[in-house]
Amino acid sequence: MKSKLTGLVAIALALSACGTTPTLALNSEALARGAAVRTLDAAKLDSLPTGPVYIRFIRFAQPVGYDINSKQHVASVVYVETGVHRLVLNGMPPLDLMAGQAKFHQSVTHTHLNPGPGDPSAWYSIAIWPSAARSQSLVDKIARPTFESDDIAFESSPQVAYSQVLRLVTLTPLGTAGAHRFGGLAALYVLTGSLTIKRAHQPPVTLGAGEGLAVLPDIALQETNAGPGQATFLEFITTAAGKDFEVPLQQPPGS
Repeated sequence: MKSKLTGLVAIALALSACGTTPTLALNSEALARGAAVRTLDAAKLDSLPTGPVYIRFIRFAQPVGYDINSKQHVASVVYVETGVHRLVLNGMPPLDLMAGQAKFHQSVTHTHLNPGPGDPSAWYSIAIWPSAARSQSLVDKIARPTFESDDIAFESSPQVAYSQVLRLVTLTPLGTAGAHRFGGLAALYVLTGSLTIKRAHQPPVTLGAGEGLAVLPDIALQETNAGPGQATFLEFITTAAGKDFEVPLQQPPGS
């Protein structure tokens, strides 16, 4: 996820000195304000599913003492919304995750438990799935898909590794994350409040709690709190090695 901004800035300065390329002045509307971004967890993937894929958020409201024994499936991340979640990966020591925490895990057999005292514990499983898996049964009767993207013709390469990052963004009233673009495939999912997302060459879209949006790589976007209270949302970002993770932009999308 090493940034390439230093090199880009140097090139931009050289061109400016030659007087051959006009530069756009920074638009203050593109700046972040009232935003806090926290990385919850990150992982490296040696590969992604080939062919069309889709992004899925599955929510579980798991009672105390209720176990979910999961077979091996695609690499995914667990995000805990409320209560305590106990994750046991392929015979490893149990890992207890508290509300607001997340943990990536690779494609291994595992078990999900609610050790209490919170009843239920609410948590999400978030992953990129091959589109062919849409017809498969969910892992358990309490599993509830809350967001599934359209099929995405995401060209993955078996020779390229990928990073996956889960971030939590909090926006104060009238706050904005600023104009930016991700170098990889991203999904935005609203936990609380409402969010307006502006994207280049597309009309703005407003999402409420429990709604999500997939964003293709290298698309200019800007997220703004659309409600009177605080808004929180997750960013699930998958980036190929060698690509910029995130680049701030000087102009809002559509300017």
